[in-house]
Amino acid sequence: MLSNILRTIGILLCLYCSSLVAKPITVVTEYLPPFQIKKEDGSLSGYSTAVVNRLFELTDLRSTVHVLPWARAFLMAKKEPNVLIYSMIRTKERESQFQWVGNLQTQHFHLWGLKKNFSQPLTSLEEAKAYRISTSKGYSADYFLKVNGFTNVSLTSRDTQNVGMLFKERVDIISGPALLLKYMVADLGYDATQLQRLHEVKELNKDMSIAFSKDTDPKLVRRFKVAFNYLEKTGELAKIKRQWGITKY
Repeated sequence: MLSNILRTIGILLCLYCSSLVAKPITVVTEYLPPFQIKKEDGSLSGYSTAVVNRLFELTDLRSTVHVLPWARAFLMAKKEPNVLIYSMIRTKERESQFQWVGNLQTQHFHLWGLKKNFSQPLTSLEEAKAYRISTSKGYSADYFLKVNGFTNVSLTSRDTQNVGMLFKERVDIISGPALLLKYMVADLGYDATQLQRLHEVKELNKDMSIAFSKDTDPKLVRRFKVAFNYLEKTGELAKIKRQWGITKY
């Protein structure tokens, strides 16, 4: 059964290869370890990058990669055709704004503070409104806080800035998944054991995905979907996750 599925996927990939002109695709993303990691030589690696690179190998297409502040990357993918963006949280608001390729990882979001300022978790999300919160502009958390009446919010261009503001006590709370914070805190030279998990924001527990801009040729998007399906069916996606230590948090 699996062999038949893989054979079908291979045939579809060949068909799409012959029906599309091999134009460069603009790829936009941000630095976000362990998903997108800046290497010492300036090149880009990480779990999501490995998946995207593999998709381009399977589809035999070329790309131009731009690592940008997230708000700028998001705007490019929202307005320009032939743009692939990753790793992006798939929200209800974004569903119709992009063409989605596949789920890289499901993220579980929490509010975080310093243990010295919070001896125990918050009893509710409403309680967090009394504190200073920092999040990145254009992120799903930015939108969520606005629509839920949070007013004491500082917006930054990168998640690393939020971590720095928390440890320097310029804000009281930041949001994010444990896996991402683990890498960011260590990379910035702070001690992750000082963090206190305050409250799970279940509304932000979403899939982190790969997507194309809305005006991209649907045939091109379909080609990448077929390739992503191939990675899932063959177990190659799971293998890449293990290689990068991507686990459920």
